[in-house]
Amino acid sequence: MEMKSQAKIISYNIYNENICASAARISTTQGNAYEIFERAKDNPKNQDLIKKVLQSGHKSIIEHAVFTIALWNVSAFVEQFFIECRLASFTIKSRRYVDFSNLGYYIPSDLYGDDLSHYCHYMDLLFDAYQMMLEQGIPKEDARFLLPYSFNSNFYCTINARELSHIICAIRYGRGREIPELQNLANQIVKQIETLFPGLVSEFDSTSNQYNGKEALFRPDNTQDTIAFIESQEIGVPRLINSPQNPLKILNVAYHINHPDLIQPFDVNLLLKSGRPRELEQLSYSFLISNITLSGTTHIVRHRMQSIIIPPIQSVNHSKYIIPTTIKSNPTLLKQYKHILTKANDMVKHLKDSELLKNYSYYYALSGNLIDIMTTMNARELMLFVQLRACSRAQWEIRDITIKMLKQLRDHFPELFNNLGPGCYIKGYCPERNMTCGKMNKNISRFSNQTL
Repeated sequence: MEMKSQAKIISYNIYNENICASAARISTTQGNAYEIFERAKDNPKNQDLIKKVLQSGHKSIIEHAVFTIALWNVSAFVEQFFIECRLASFTIKSRRYVDFSNLGYYIPSDLYGDDLSHYCHYMDLLFDAYQMMLEQGIPKEDARFLLPYSFNSNFYCTINARELSHIICAIRYGRGREIPELQNLANQIVKQIETLFPGLVSEFDSTSNQYNGKEALFRPDNTQDTIAFIESQEIGVPRLINSPQNPLKILNVAYHINHPDLIQPFDVNLLLKSGRPRELEQLSYSFLISNITLSGTTHIVRHRMQSIIIPPIQSVNHSKYIIPTTIKSNPTLLKQYKHILTKANDMVKHLKDSELLKNYSYYYALSGNLIDIMTTMNARELMLFVQLRACSRAQWEIRDITIKMLKQLRDHFPELFNNLGPGCYIKGYCPERNMTCGKMNKNISRFSNQTL
């Protein structure tokens, strides 16, 4: 089903322009913050002032303007583009719990004839296979590996004006400049901004955001290797590639700065009992994660306090697929699964025969295709990451990756990371409440063992 990608600003500060103009004045104007805001209301000089301050490079003033955007019937490719923006908040329709059989997929408007037929045949093949797997009892979180990145996603994005300008410019002049669907969505958003906050529009110009239109774009050659099916236990392999040499010393120094009157010797437990363990942010850890599915990356990228590198979807190797255990355990379904993906891979190989279809190779990527990524998190974010992703209710791929990461962290710095685990292990009760897995005692016993 073809549906037009839509973006609608559904919420915003009603005094966006007044607030930003007040922020521009506060450091040079007499009066308190509230008085300055009151004087800014309906001030005809607001717009010119905002533009002047922005042109001088002081862009923090527009961080006070906030928008919530509803995006619907957008491709998963668009979703991935947006959620990699870490200074924004996202909530996305889950592929673990929602049936996507009839939610449709994006069709580029310039496809016609044989190209359109090839594109729709590929997508329909995979959507039909997805639905068949669900009907055969395969969980949604495993059937979703068949979904192509054209499938329609729905999500909310809450973002300040400064970060929004970065996204719009990245679409118009950067890595999204040759993606028609992104261009259309950016135009929809800008048209609404022209009414809601006209003083911001100048920020969507390439010169305002230092875009020169020369950012390198990935050009896929669509050459496919021999098809490879990789089993669940072989995917998602993390490797700790960078860590602090003396983490205990770093924490000791940081803790004494924060607690100058401390008499007793420093102990990590002092930090863990703190309600504000900022010292943990001084420890950074980098992981290379090999053979993670495209679906798996979404569980990692939603953690905002990290630096993450994800290759462009255009670079995905279409010939590498995961075989989830639920499908492997059913010989009939496994045979059908491999047959469908082999057929899909053969269709991808023929993209090189069409100059137009080659431009849309990213929509042919599957949620179950495998890539390598890299992430750097500080120890405080890792504490939250492990608490959520090592939980028995977490999706199995990200749970397995998290536990493998935790094992390496415990080897590196056991004094701290032996204390990390799922919520029940850290808190002594299940934070999932009535949605508990019912295995709290077993989980606590497991994570109490350093070797896991």
